[in-house]
Amino acid sequence: MLCSALESRADLPRRGWALTSRQEIHPDEFEKVGELLCWLAARAHDTHRRGDGAVGVGFLRFHEDEVPEALTVVGGEVVSFGRPE
Repeated sequence: MLCSALESRADLPRRGWALTSRQEIHPDEFEKVGELLCWLAARAHDTHRRGDGAVGVGFLRFHEDEVPEALTVVGGEVVSFGRPE
């Protein structure tokens, strides 16, 4: 892991925790990362869920890409919605 930070949001209106991580992973390990993101999404507070139950979990950017892809957990699976325009 290159860096990671976990911060309490106890003194904010939307309490809880904020996790920020940056990691370089090999594509062979994507399945394990997907499992972690699904695990985190299942524990997300209702305020983080969209009307369809989906939870935004972060971004994926390959080394050669300039713009990241948004990642969301929908129905227990990580889905890429492409790069924002």
